[in-house]
Amino acid sequence: MNSESLYYCKRVLIYCIGLFLLATGVSLSVLSNLGVSPLNTLPYVLSRITSAEMGLCTSLVFVGFIALQAVILRREFKMTTLLQILCSFLFGYFVSLASACTSCLPACGSYPHQLLYLIASMALVALGILFYLSADLLSLPGEGVMQAVSYKSGIAFSHSKICFDCTMVAGAILLSYIFFQRLEGVREGTAIAAVGVGGFLNLFTRLWKNKLVHFLDRRDEEEEDCSETAG
Repeated sequence: MNSESLYYCKRVLIYCIGLFLLATGVSLSVLSNLGVSPLNTLPYVLSRITSAEMGLCTSLVFVGFIALQAVILRREFKMTTLLQILCSFLFGYFVSLASACTSCLPACGSYPHQLLYLIASMALVALGILFYLSADLLSLPGEGVMQAVSYKSGIAFSHSKICFDCTMVAGAILLSYIFFQRLEGVREGTAIAAVGVGGFLNLFTRLWKNKLVHFLDRRDEEEEDCSETAG
């Protein structure tokens, strides 16, 4: 295997690890019963309404996000964006797989136990984001919508993320009261995750970002070594 092929294999590997870590974090947030992260509130409520697996609902909601990008961008929508469908279903599969893996964990018997799962969830979500973004392959559709809104409106990406997260939570709350007459998936953990994931991400970025980049992009070093060996 040449250095170029190895380089792309490593990127795909890191990308998949990132998505699985992210999915495991989502599953733990559900297990904590303190509320899921803002981006996953709508898929969670839909899974409760339809009794379908959360992984499937996540995939379908993400496909809807791709359609939303097409509506926002119109003629500027790139057909390559449709490749996000692949990562939508891959991530949905990972959510189902992670849910099966975490189902063997003990149920929460106390509030500190719930907080422990929530903290672990935030850490895994942050680590997953760091991995999958470092691979620099396909972005998840939710992030794509935020980027499209930011591009067309001219507002900062951070602001579009806040608006998008609030819209997701508002939609989940509305559906919860329509179908259950109570909140589902939205609790104090949702607000904590909105802040906590960013904190963990900043920490992990400082600790491991450079190491990840170094691991992924060693083609030049390998080519130099080959040249020296050939010389």
